[in-house]
Amino acid sequence: MLRPALVSAIAAALTLAGTPGAPAVTNASAIIKWPPWLSIESPVNPFDRANHGAVLLVHAMMHDAVPTVGDLTATAEGIVSGQRRTVSLRLDTTSQAGVFALRRQWPTEGDWLLRITLARSTTALVTLDGSGDVASVRVPTRVSSDVALPRPVAAREIDSVLAVLASQRR
Repeated sequence: MLRPALVSAIAAALTLAGTPGAPAVTNASAIIKWPPWLSIESPVNPFDRANHGAVLLVHAMMHDAVPTVGDLTATAEGIVSGQRRTVSLRLDTTSQAGVFALRRQWPTEGDWLLRITLARSTTALVTLDGSGDVASVRVPTRVSSDVALPRPVAAREIDSVLAVLASQRR
């Protein structure tokens, strides 16, 4: 379990000011459809053999379509022996529409953050503990007209979170 100070530091790193160049939405009523959304399920049901070995399940939702694996991208962002690493990840379909399994595809050594993006607009950032289990999940948002909307994630945010994770292991 993460210490409260680490959770606070990670939250602070993820709530940086808006990303330069990101499209601004000034009025929530201008949005006709709700944006794509992600939620992460962990731990995965150990009695469901179809999802055996999955670190987490991704529940993807879109207003007007059932998401497919092609609508998602995932990477593991890490620091291994002081070197920054990025590993592209494969998501597997499950028997449930819009639900995808993610199995471990990144090294066991180092500090890792998972970045899962739906429809190039909504990103879930998943921090992992020293055992490789899900420690926290956050979908960065910005508030527009009292509505929380997903926002782009800047590379500096990923780097900040990795720096916090690495500092906690020293």
